[in-house]
Amino acid sequence: MNRKQFTEAIQKIPTKPYQIKVNIPSDGAMQRGCFLEDGLWKVYETDAGGHIKILFKSRSEDKAFSWLYQLLCKPIQSKKKGLFSFWK
Repeated sequence: MNRKQFTEAIQKIPTKPYQIKVNIPSDGAMQRGCFLEDGLWKVYETDAGGHIKILFKSRSEDKAFSWLYQLLCKPIQSKKKGLFSFWK
């Protein structure tokens, strides 16, 4: 998944409480994103204090944005599992 595909795909999923930034490192609070630095794509998130934490690095734009997309989809998947756990 490249930058353009990622930007289109995140329009269809909830991203709260995080703001999503593409190709911009951020120092704001509660943000997730991906940016290119020195030939490496870096996926990051910031906490409520605005401190950045690098979560994933790759030389491949596709791998980095796919990883970030999967990270954003995890809360959705866990909510779905939680809703139907009483059927087990």
